Amino acid sequence: MMTPPDASITPVVDAGEIEPDIDAGRIRFDGGTVDAGFTMATAASWCRTKALATCLRQVRCLSLSESSLTDCVERTADTCDQVAFNTGVDAGRLVFDSTRAITCLNAYATGSCTQEPESCTGLFSGRVPADGGCVTADDCSAGSYCDIYTGTCPFPCRAFRATGETCDFFRRCEPTLGCYRADGGVETCNPLKRAGDPCVDFDECGAEGACINQLCVSRRADAGEVCGSASGYPFCADEYFCRQGPPAMEGEPPPPGTCQRRTGLNGTCAGSGTCLPSLRCSTVITTGTCLARARRGETCSVYNDCEDGLFCSNVNQRCEPFPGDGGDCGYTVGSSGRCLTGYFCQFSASDDRRCTRRRAPGEDCDYDGMCLSNECEFGRRPDGGFGGTCGIACSLKADAGL
Repeated sequence: MMTPPDASITPVVDAGEIEPDIDAGRIRFDGGTVDAGFTMATAASWCRTKALATCLRQVRCLSLSESSLTDCVERTADTCDQVAFNTGVDAGRLVFDSTRAITCLNAYATGSCTQEPESCTGLFSGRVPADGGCVTADDCSAGSYCDIYTGTCPFPCRAFRATGETCDFFRRCEPTLGCYRADGGVETCNPLKRAGDPCVDFDECGAEGACINQLCVSRRADAGEVCGSASGYPFCADEYFCRQGPPAMEGEPPPPGTCQRRTGLNGTCAGSGTCLPSLRCSTVITTGTCLARARRGETCSVYNDCEDGLFCSNVNQRCEPFPGDGGDCGYTVGSSGRCLTGYFCQFSASDDRRCTRRRAPGEDCDYDGMCLSNECEFGRRPDGGFGGTCGIACSLKADAGL
């Protein structure tokens, strides 16, 4: 079990490359060593452990102050279903790779401030065969997927569709295939097309491609690669921007450009979006300086000026915590429908939006986000009427096994 940081983190030069001061005794682990990074990882504590790693990265990247670290861990862990991991491992639906998990956790200490490390994929591998019962998307074995839209518990694992088989939103193709009409007939699973191949719709080009002017183009470009060559595609990765020249004639799109890194800490910027994603620009329009995100009570101009967990209030142009019970979560104030952990933004006929506690099993609901379980089940209510009632999370039900 980990203790919170007990000393400062020292940033250097560029928020995308900021390293912790590991001589400061920043992290200590029970039974481990000081300053050795993450030395252990268990499935039973995965949500909080990963939350700590991601929040420490936010501190490293200057989008979070150390004083807000504990709140960040609580907020981040709340979005992770630890019970599903616990029951999955206990029931034999999941296998946890602790060695790879340690590599994943330590990978957050360097590199990108926005992208999940590659080593963080595949930490939980599924053991449930096709036609077995699953609770999470990770439960199913290779060659199958968890169909979470059936309204049952457990959900069924279904085999991926092969080349030539019919498909749709619910009947999914193998990951290397796309679901589209190859001959104008029904949708079937077909090979994905590459950049430059002719196409009719986006599904032909896969998750990494886009169908523009009947040709597949890449959706993303990395440092130094060509960007903006067709209707804005490819877009640059999060920490880069597309540097393009002026259009040849007024009204025409600019020529293709290349992806270049956004400005780092203390660099020159020109409004929102010109600094690295974890930073803010000191001005909205004119030339300014890239700075760490603003803390609670500090002045701000746009929504992403504030550190994580805060929003820029339209009332006083200062960073404030997201509202709690009864707080105004409307667009006038500026929280844009977001509330503190444990609350949701309740809409009304008068368009008055207030933060309300999330509801327990058995209480009325209109959608999943209103419930603590994230499960709003529709049907006959105890009073005889029809509507939604907050249910129990599938991971807690006794029949959610193999």
